[in-house]
Parts: sequence; structure tokens; C-alpha cells
Amino acid sequence: MKILFFIILIINCYLIQNSNSENIRPVVLWHGLGDSGLDPLTMGKLKELIENQLPGVYVKNIAIGDSIAEDSFNSFFKNVNEQLEIVCKMLKEDTNLTSGFNAVGLSQGGQFLRGYVERCNDPPVYNLISLGGQHQGVSSLPRCTALNSTLCKIADDLVELGVYEKYVQNTLVPGEYWQDPFNYDEYVEKSVFLADINNVRSEKNQTYKDNLLSVNNFILGEFLADTIVVPRESELFGYYQPGQDNIILPMEKTDLYIEDWIGIQQLDNEGRLIKISCPGNHLQFTDQWFNQNVIPYLNNQIN
Repeated sequence: MKILFFIILIINCYLIQNSNSENIRPVVLWHGLGDSGLDPLTMGKLKELIENQLPGVYVKNIAIGDSIAEDSFNSFFKNVNEQLEIVCKMLKEDTNLTSGFNAVGLSQGGQFLRGYVERCNDPPVYNLISLGGQHQGVSSLPRCTALNSTLCKIADDLVELGVYEKYVQNTLVPGEYWQDPFNYDEYVEKSVFLADINNVRSEKNQTYKDNLLSVNNFILGEFLADTIVVPRESELFGYYQPGQDNIILPMEKTDLYIEDWIGIQQLDNEGRLIKISCPGNHLQFTDQWFNQNVIPYLNNQIN
């Protein structure tokens, strides 16, 4: 009788564990500049890390293109607004994501996934996690680490043409989240992506704010020794005080936060805007750091 009892207990534990693993909320990853969601050595490794920590979880790597080279090229030169249209459709058509998902964006993937939340959010994001995202933009081209060095040279040449020129804004991805601290008005007028999702223009989009406020948590990851993102504080919504490039305004002293254009002040006041830090350079985190600091925000279940 006791043996039968223990057999039933073991079977029940297995069924509960298996049921729980199937209910773990899916995860969507969006890579950074020059990388690819199809690269088994970069984003593929991160996918495996999550799957090993959360057995049974569905993990989707966003890739825009059918090859590593095409996806990497598009991360440089495919208009971000067009990329978001593709991704909104892609995620909506994925039946594994119907009940929502946790989102992890690496580098520029961080602000792109925020753009997804603000503009689409169908299916909805539960926890939005940005690791090294440039949420207030950059004032220089990130040091290039693309698979093909030719892409870096083309990007440099486009910047030389003038980052707010219409052709450059519609072609060069880093140019679309470029914020020149010496030409703030031009940024507000001509930025085709970042100025829009940050709601900096006089006419505010309430849907953007409402959608961002709908997430459970918004986690901002900063790399304390970052030499690639300039300024590094952009990873936490900080940026230069307009008109110079020495004094950094922390997030709490920016107009975006004070006037709460997209809801980050409200999220902060409610304890749903969470800052985490990594001692390394840009995206230089260990498996241990990721497991300790990110996995807890992915380890949740669909009700």
C-alpha cells in the first residue's frame, strides 16, 4: 500500500512539474546592431541558456531575413519603422505567443521592443527587459562589431552625409535613434523613430503611454563599463543636457520623465521600473549574471 502511495505521489509531482513547464510564459529576444537572431554562436547560445534554465519554455529569436547575413544587414540598413511592422505581424501570427510573452532586447533591440509595446503590443508583453538599450539615443555611432566590416564603413559614410538628412534617417538604423545634444530641435523635427516613441513632439500619443503602462515590469539593464553606447546613461533614460555634451541629466531630471510623456515616471512610482547593472562592457555578461538578474523576470506562468 505504501509503495502504491509513493508511486502515485511521484506521478503527481511529475505531472505538476510538466504542467508548470508548459505554462511558463514564452520569451521573445531581439538582438543588437550587427548581430543576428539566426547566429547559433550568439543569440542561439542565449536561447539555449534560457531553455536550460526554464525547461519547456518557448523562446523565439527575432530575425528579419532568411540568413545570418541578411538579418545582420537589416540591423544596420532597414528602416526601424518597417522592421517594427514586420515584427508586429510576425509575433501576432505566432500561435505560441497568443497569450503574451516576456521580451528581452539586447542593445538596440531594447528600444525596438519598447517600440513594439508602444505601437502594437498584440500579443502583449508581460515583462519588458532591456539590456544596454539606447532609450534616449546616442550621440555617436556605436563601435562597429558587425560580421562584415564593410557594413561598418557604409554606416560611417552615411553619418558623414548628415545624420538628419532624409535619406540617412530612412536608411541608417543607428541614425534613427541618434540624438544630437547640440541640435535638439532638429532631432525633434527629423528623427523618424526615437523622437516618435519617446513622445517628444508637442502632440503626444496617449496610446504609447497607455501601452507601456500595461506591462508588468520594465527592467532597464545598464553596463557600468560600457564604452560602446555614448552616453552610457542612455541605457537608463539619462542623456546630455541640451546644448552640450558634458553634463548628463539622470532619467529623473529629464523632461521625458518629469512630464511623463511615455509613463516611465508612473512605472517608477509604482515600483515597476526596475534598474539592474552589470560590471562589464556592452553586453559583456556571464551566464551566471544572466541567471541571477534576468531569469527571475522570465520565470512566470500564464494564468
